[in-house]
Amino acid sequence: MNKRRGYYIIELNGKKYTMHFSMNFWANFTEALGIPIDKIGDLFNDGSANIGAIRDLVYSAILADHQETGKEITFNKFQVGMWMEDVDAQEISKIMEAMMESRILGNDMNGGIKRNVKQTTKAKKKS
Repeated sequence: MNKRRGYYIIELNGKKYTMHFSMNFWANFTEALGIPIDKIGDLFNDGSANIGAIRDLVYSAILADHQETGKEITFNKFQVGMWMEDVDAQEISKIMEAMMESRILGNDMNGGIKRNVKQTTKAKKKS
């Protein structure tokens, strides 16, 4: 995984691809699924995400990086799906973590996906 917020590097088909969970990713992903962004949480929180949605997530993030950096797009979502045959559940979890760290328009964004919120142990500063 890349240490930069909202990025993930994945190896598919013997090649490393950068995934970027940016505004362009969200546009690509919601378009691929045909749903508005406020329905993304429903897809993942109720366990109904199918393999096509996971494939579209990976494809949309790789596509966003290629679009943003001007790289030639030499793949489609079906090729990405074939390449994903060796991706395990642990890596999918890491990809989801990177997606949930993304920011849109300066705001934290998780598309309605529930996060594991941890209470801080730091003392609050007095004003």
